[in-house]
Amino acid sequence: MKRERSRLEDLEALEAFHASVTRRDVLKYGVGAALSLSMVEAVLAACSPAHDNTTASTSKTPTDTLVVAVEGDIDTFDPAFTVGSKPAQTTIQNTFDQLTQYKHADKTVAGVSFTGVDTESIDGMLAESYSTSGNQVIFTLRQGLTYNDGTPITAQIIEQGYRRIFEAQGISYFLLQMAAVPDPSHIKALDDHRVAITMDAPNLLLMKNNTMHNTSALDIKDVKAHATSSDKWATDYFKKNLAPGNGPFMLDEYVPGDRIVLKANPNYYGTKPKLAKVIQKIVPDAAERELLIKRGEVDMIMVPPVQDLNTLKQDSGLQVLTFPNPRNLFLEMNNKMAPFDKKAARQAVSYAVPYDSILKDVFHGYAQVNRSIIGNGMPSSDFSTWNYNTDLKKAADLLASAGFAKGQGAPPITLTVRADWQEAERAAVLIQANLKQIGLNVSIQKVAFAPFNEQEQGRKLHMWIDEWLSWVNDPWYHMSWNVSSTSPTNYVSYSNPAVDALVSKWTLSLDKEGRIQGSKDAQKLVIADAPHAFLVGPNWNVVLRSNVKGYVYYNDELNRYAYMYKV
Repeated sequence: MKRERSRLEDLEALEAFHASVTRRDVLKYGVGAALSLSMVEAVLAACSPAHDNTTASTSKTPTDTLVVAVEGDIDTFDPAFTVGSKPAQTTIQNTFDQLTQYKHADKTVAGVSFTGVDTESIDGMLAESYSTSGNQVIFTLRQGLTYNDGTPITAQIIEQGYRRIFEAQGISYFLLQMAAVPDPSHIKALDDHRVAITMDAPNLLLMKNNTMHNTSALDIKDVKAHATSSDKWATDYFKKNLAPGNGPFMLDEYVPGDRIVLKANPNYYGTKPKLAKVIQKIVPDAAERELLIKRGEVDMIMVPPVQDLNTLKQDSGLQVLTFPNPRNLFLEMNNKMAPFDKKAARQAVSYAVPYDSILKDVFHGYAQVNRSIIGNGMPSSDFSTWNYNTDLKKAADLLASAGFAKGQGAPPITLTVRADWQEAERAAVLIQANLKQIGLNVSIQKVAFAPFNEQEQGRKLHMWIDEWLSWVNDPWYHMSWNVSSTSPTNYVSYSNPAVDALVSKWTLSLDKEGRIQGSKDAQKLVIADAPHAFLVGPNWNVVLRSNVKGYVYYNDELNRYAYMYKV
């Protein structure tokens, strides 16, 4: 959830509060450290916006154009490097196709029925077909494929695109290495239409990891055209410029901070989009996004305020879609910064978190209980060894055993959230109040989308709230990213040799039962080490006008506009 707003000041008392206090007042001035939990809950209740009874609102957008209010700007237009921005990832996913994709499937999860994907069934995309023999997968490209500028897509271009991923050290090279493809020599064009990927060992991950937009191949001629002596792979250029793609849409216009406009690709090889244009309007403020869809000025909003979803359902001109999934919302602690370099201190924080209040008062039923690094709904998820039910006495005792009795000697703690991520802000207020009761002095700061990502990826944050949803529904894929000490996205710098050994043993294994038990063993270790506190498993929510059809939920949560249309 990415937003842009100012820093949240942490005051020691609620001097600014009056009877007419609003939610924005709370988030601006903070909650006094001496405030009791019951008072915090009362404040949060008072912060909920008042709503009139709503009636059907009217759409004001053209029927061939989908206007989507998105939560933030791009981080980069480079498929190999985008990691934090859903608007950027969505743009790339709709303008680039990959070799393969998941099949659609009707699903029911936690009582919610929807059209989603079967992550165990993979279809061709750019590849018309594929075949596996031993350690090798051969992809046969469709005939007549081209990039938007007319350049033919050949197996040699696909090979060069993968080489760039490795040589430029894009985030996606880790996807391939995880699946036993350690370097570009393992990817070869056999002729103009066939590409072979060779694994060091057969495994269950390569085909799934290879469906992602991060593996999209840029045309090598475009890379060379923008390369420099110091930037052989043109990574700086593609941060702000989208290469010619091959997907159902093309980039029509990008105005930083304002809009990302896509237009239908008339030469797309697959089923032509029903929409002529998609306007992704950058609206960092969640309340403003909500107002725009109620007014009919946009057709869809991303990251709607959870506390308003039940009210939005009352507008017959709108539809609220919610999707339970294995997402993890974490309270993350930098394991290399005091006091979180001590396990007992991290455990103390885990005992202090008001889990039930966050689930009830922040997510209002649009979340699931989560008690492990492997979220509910992912194979092998095991909550049985989690024992951190909120207990401030245990929290205080553990803090004392870490050498910080009543907080003495502990450094001030900065709890960072992305600006205008309302649920994270509200959870942070509740956590701050409980940690104060065990002696930890916590200030809350809100940081805009881009610098938050930069600081998180640079491992510069002290304590922060973020979430992770693995795009591959596999526990070892998930743990390879989050708890392996060598992972580029293990932002808390967690390291446990026993966990690393389990990741090494089971990630590539074909022993399905062994992988499940090994995952449970690893979860037990991670839960005990408490590198994060597992807050909840939030649903993925979107709000659309009632005349918008064709939404398909993918496990990467990126909109596929090619399937969508308006009536």
